[in-house]
Amino acid sequence: MNMFWDADASFDEQTQHILLKFLQQNKVENRTYQQEIQKLENELRNGSRFDDDIQTDGHCPSGPQRTDFRSDMGQDQGDDELYRMVAAQLVELGDELDQSIFNRNLIEQFIHANEAIQPQEDGTRIMSAMIAHLTTQRNDVTRDMPQEKVFLLLAMMLFKKTVVEKPLLLPRIFKTTVQYISNTLQNYIQNIGGWQNIQ
Repeated sequence: MNMFWDADASFDEQTQHILLKFLQQNKVENRTYQQEIQKLENELRNGSRFDDDIQTDGHCPSGPQRTDFRSDMGQDQGDDELYRMVAAQLVELGDELDQSIFNRNLIEQFIHANEAIQPQEDGTRIMSAMIAHLTTQRNDVTRDMPQEKVFLLLAMMLFKKTVVEKPLLLPRIFKTTVQYISNTLQNYIQNIGGWQNIQ
């Protein structure tokens, strides 16, 4: 993709918007699901409330954090299209993985584990444990993929499938997924040149 991010966007901000677009690619006829996604979109558009919470483990974000509302609508639209393109690519990759690894029981286990913890507790350990379990399964789709790319796709699919099943968990799972990607996969994504180079 020969498109570039707004230079002011931090890695965590890019991740948040890509996760939103990833969910929006999924056409689910569920009123609660649509309402939760709309709430998330409004929060991100107005300056994400998640920025202060995401760095609870001491992880330093890359790039400047913006606290002001964005006024450059041309750049906003360019970023929005790039977020959408990256999300569409991730959906395509994730769908291949979905058919060979995920089942309803695994998603229910993940949901129950997340519902059992307090909102302020770190949910990334649950996501890490589930991803570690999923990577032990033999799979032709992921055989030739870099391990980090497999981790990323598994995290994205866990995120999506959890929100489809339990839309009210969106704020918690969203925060967990951003934290997991930032803590575990930021170096990988930056080393390949950014989100736009995931193929």
